[in-house]
Amino acid sequence: MESIVIKNHEITSNIPTGFVFENQKLIIPKNNHYPDPIKITIEDDNNEDLTIVVSENTSIKIILEIASEDLNENTYKLNLIAKDNSQVKYLLVSELKSNKALLDHYFTAHRDAKLDLLGGFVSNIIEAKMHVDLIGEGAEVNMRAVAVSSDEHKQNIDVLIVHKAPNTFGDMTNIGIANKSGRILLNGVEKIEKGMKNANAFQTLKGIITSDKAVVEVNPILLIDEYDVKAGHGATIGRIEEEQLYYLQSRGLNRAEAEKLIINGFLKPVIDEIDDEPLRERFVNLVNSRI
Repeated sequence: MESIVIKNHEITSNIPTGFVFENQKLIIPKNNHYPDPIKITIEDDNNEDLTIVVSENTSIKIILEIASEDLNENTYKLNLIAKDNSQVKYLLVSELKSNKALLDHYFTAHRDAKLDLLGGFVSNIIEAKMHVDLIGEGAEVNMRAVAVSSDEHKQNIDVLIVHKAPNTFGDMTNIGIANKSGRILLNGVEKIEKGMKNANAFQTLKGIITSDKAVVEVNPILLIDEYDVKAGHGATIGRIEEEQLYYLQSRGLNRAEAEKLIINGFLKPVIDEIDDEPLRERFVNLVNSRI
């Protein structure tokens, strides 16, 4: 796996052959298939602006890690543009210790582009926006976001998918897990604009709380201005089912161990996509310390 490290708006590592980085834009060349993931790390830079362009007919998996020990305000403005017929699997891992972190992430999918997006949020206090525009006919996005909060952590996650072309497909699954006094707000919005026929919009939001003081709020919203479409949404909030906990406890686990095992099952789709072993281990350890 090749790695790109960005610090103070500059790449401090080697850059893969054919990639171009200029004016805070990373361009990935067209007509390529990358069998191994590309990991991009933004290091301790609390005011980063980065655009990633995946060119035509290219397939790639990108792992973007944002990590900072800085307690001051963090602001990140990120863009990913998927050109015609590109296929992008994309994992965002956000681990910010700031007392005020802002992350605006915009995705644009052109004609027949396919986006498989995963977001793992284990920051302390963050307001994050994941905004997807499907602007080309045949564009598709599958969005999954997971936020984990504990102690006094507060995470507000807005996921928005907008269908701006006909024959597009959007599906989102957002999960918030809160322990102790953790707070999570998950807003899932999918919009189909007028004239965008044969668009498909689906969303599932789930909140899991493991203490009386924890708070998870989920808001599924569909905005549809066209008749010839398919759409659906659902949302649930609650504790882990007692029957599941009882079963695992009957197999020798205590209650805390049973809760962790079930929650790690919800996180497995994100964890399995982290090909970088040190990052995966740190992510798992941090999540488990919160639950």
